[in-house]
Amino acid sequence: MSEPTLIPVRMLNEWTYCPRLAYLEWVDGEWASSADTADGSRAHRAVDRSRGRLPKPEDAETADAPPFKTRSVTLSSERLGIIAKLDVIEGAGGVVTPVDFKRGRRPHTPRGAYEPERVQVCAQAMILEDAGYRVKEGALWFSESRERVRVLLDDELRGRVMDAIEGLRAVAETRERPPPLEDSPKCTRCSLAGICLPDEVNFFRDAGAPRPLNPADDTALPLHIQTPGARVRKRGGRLLIEADETTHSVALEDVSEVALYGPVAVTTPTVVELLRRESTVSWHSSGGWFLGHARAPAKRALDTRRAQFRVADDSRASMLIAAGLVAAKIKNQRTILRRNWKGAEESTVTRETVLRRLGRLVEKAQHERDATQLLGIEGEAASLYFRHFRYLLAPRVAMSGEFAFERRARRPPSDPVNAMLSFSYALAHNAPASLKQQGARPYVDADRLLFPGHNAPASLKRRYGSSV
Repeated sequence: MSEPTLIPVRMLNEWTYCPRLAYLEWVDGEWASSADTADGSRAHRAVDRSRGRLPKPEDAETADAPPFKTRSVTLSSERLGIIAKLDVIEGAGGVVTPVDFKRGRRPHTPRGAYEPERVQVCAQAMILEDAGYRVKEGALWFSESRERVRVLLDDELRGRVMDAIEGLRAVAETRERPPPLEDSPKCTRCSLAGICLPDEVNFFRDAGAPRPLNPADDTALPLHIQTPGARVRKRGGRLLIEADETTHSVALEDVSEVALYGPVAVTTPTVVELLRRESTVSWHSSGGWFLGHARAPAKRALDTRRAQFRVADDSRASMLIAAGLVAAKIKNQRTILRRNWKGAEESTVTRETVLRRLGRLVEKAQHERDATQLLGIEGEAASLYFRHFRYLLAPRVAMSGEFAFERRARRPPSDPVNAMLSFSYALAHNAPASLKQQGARPYVDADRLLFPGHNAPASLKRRYGSSV
């Protein structure tokens, strides 16, 4: 029988704040950055580098033991089934105090801090007690207001810690996702609002119309470097790109990922810092072909990986997924044509005819269970879409001149529009790698593609080898 997984103490904070949020992050492995999470990372940066040494319990509990302060210490409690990375541990007079760093200002509440933060530092204190240390209280440090708040470890707070542990472990075992909060102000700043969809879920329970939830987005953007011979290095909190005898500078906080094309060099410290920030570094050929990438390890990958492999061995389940992907692709093509059609009035009949045909192909794809037929449906939809793609362009440039578009052409693209389409597809080709962040393996057997039993073309095997 396998040992139960230790619960990170920060998840007890999330559970007390919102059980559904804790479930999404810890059980489902979901994550989304926002300005608030970025601020939190910056607040912890100073303590994430281990400094000092944590004395043994017998050396720290004597009254004449010298004072100490150590940072970034990871401890666990098998009795409680939890694990924590403690920001700071202070010791004096035989007593140790856990200090947890928080972003923002101290809230003006009767107990000095909100319950989720108090539960988190109390759980840290209970871990220290189980390790043999004597703890009288905990503390919270708010970085923006630079204030310290004492946390009393009374029986009520300890009981809330135990309730959080039992509650989170129970839903993890049953895989029953907790319901979302109803009309809660917490949702408006939650970075997972777009994944949780609290108002949309509650809407189908007759709980009112959805609110426009717009949590603060991370403003970081991808950085693409294409100049041959360019060199990328870091200095402090900035990336320096040296190319053509000039140096360009960009803040690391403004970079979500770095894509390198052709002979572009990047220093090892730069890659290490980007990985620390969970930013992907990808390498491409000069022509834009994706070669590989480096990224931080996936979180909680085991359950996702096992589920993926079970589905891969189930031909019926694989076909259902393939049919859903093809149907979704055709729906998107239909939506793009419907929303962006710029043809003249006489083309209206053509537009409605194309939309009806794509709608019928969506229905066929959703119910198709033969791989060859499904590939045929996908190809028919793509042909129909690109045959009318010119109607998406401004009329004065679509039919003549530099941006004329007649048909989809690749390897090589025959005109600027096809070149931009191919370049966009090359960028999108790296998108499946983001699945690794959730623990999936975004590779498809070249002998089967998405469809069990379907043989891949020889040209595909020559290009990609054993996996696509």
